[in-house]
Amino acid sequence: MTLRAVLVLTLAAGPVLAQDNLGRVLEGFGDAPTLQPPDDILTALEGFDTDVGPASRQPPPPEQPPARLRFGARVSHRLVINVAHDAPPPSGVDHRGLSSMQSRLDIEADVRLGSAWKARVEGHFWLDPVAGPANGEAGRSSEFSDAYGREAEIDEFFLKGPASGNLDLTVGRQILAWGRSDLFRVTDVLNPVDNRLPGLTDIKDHRLPVTALRLDRYADPWSISMIAIPERRFDKLPVPGSDFFVGTEALPQRTTPDNAFGVPELALALNGTFPGWDMSLYAARMFDDRPHVAATPSGEPRLHHNRITMAGAAGNLVRGSWLIKAEAALFNDLRFSNAGARTFSRLTTLAGVEYSGLADTAIALEARNDHISDFDDRLASPPDDRRRNETATALRVQRTFLNDALDVTFLALTFGKTGELGAVRRLQFDYAWTDALQLSTGLVAYQSGGQAPFRGIGNNDRLFATLNYHF
Repeated sequence: MTLRAVLVLTLAAGPVLAQDNLGRVLEGFGDAPTLQPPDDILTALEGFDTDVGPASRQPPPPEQPPARLRFGARVSHRLVINVAHDAPPPSGVDHRGLSSMQSRLDIEADVRLGSAWKARVEGHFWLDPVAGPANGEAGRSSEFSDAYGREAEIDEFFLKGPASGNLDLTVGRQILAWGRSDLFRVTDVLNPVDNRLPGLTDIKDHRLPVTALRLDRYADPWSISMIAIPERRFDKLPVPGSDFFVGTEALPQRTTPDNAFGVPELALALNGTFPGWDMSLYAARMFDDRPHVAATPSGEPRLHHNRITMAGAAGNLVRGSWLIKAEAALFNDLRFSNAGARTFSRLTTLAGVEYSGLADTAIALEARNDHISDFDDRLASPPDDRRRNETATALRVQRTFLNDALDVTFLALTFGKTGELGAVRRLQFDYAWTDALQLSTGLVAYQSGGQAPFRGIGNNDRLFATLNYHF
């Protein structure tokens, strides 16, 4: 059964949209008498035609061409306060109180190169003295200071334009977002993510760009994307010294270093957009972002990222105030630390709905399931910590107040049927003082669960506040 058929059947029992009878409303207005002005007024108006000469037929002035250079920047300052930690043992790390005081600068520039080509450059720099090496807190290594104390990086950096006809070329560091979900990653597998502080931001805010060559061909209503990614970049995860790090020892070294270039990952996407619905088909041969531990010939444990294949599909269906979404992805050649050279397959499915029929309110509900076929009981033990079926649900409620100046968002992520694998709750307030100055503040609450990365993080609840200034 095709994706379109599944989505249409889902809505077959939906309400029939009401239609106004315009003819009934206008009944009786067709026979109104025509009013004729007096003869003396008609005489006085002789010679005043609607067309008063060539000036009235002048074309509108041409639009100004877009600026060749558009520059923007943002300065932000974020405070994070841990509110639930107890006093640590004498040799432990004290996570109480202020845990982050990050000052950040983001810069972006768009440059038009001729009539069709453009370039984009975006980068950031941030410094956090609370987590930096100057803080010198016991139990925090140089690895922690490197991960949480400072960062300077070129983010998006690409050139884009028509290669020929209906074929567009994009080359450089870029975001390659796949799928339809805003709350879970199913087919959205091409960009790694920054999970050093999970729960504080949404997926769209913590994707990490990758260097890629992308060709897009358009033949309305279809488009096809062909992608090659030579940069080997993986998720950024909590390190020892962080209250989100699960375990007591540092992870083994990777066999493939971050930010290295080599044989590219390959990906293909076919997208179709139609009235009221859309669909996408995906295929990729890539590195698994989730590593497994394997021994080298000398017996030393190392983290390995093996190549896997993914085939998936995604689609949206719009019906009135409802948006129905679905995704599915099949992953092959997965390897785990406890199963040696044996490979596995995983089927990930997602179904979701969004409702925007209430004034100034949007509600989204999504459910995901991971199923590992031919499950091996060894996978249930650390460091793999997997289950045959892993369910997760997400609820997001957003509402605006004060003429759209204040946005209030509640997000609940539940892993397992009742949260037994872990849970995250976030309440966030975003207030725009001016077009350039915004304040975001809120609370994130965590629930410990029986699976990494939620083991022992129930005391990581924190308050946060960020002041952003755009110029």
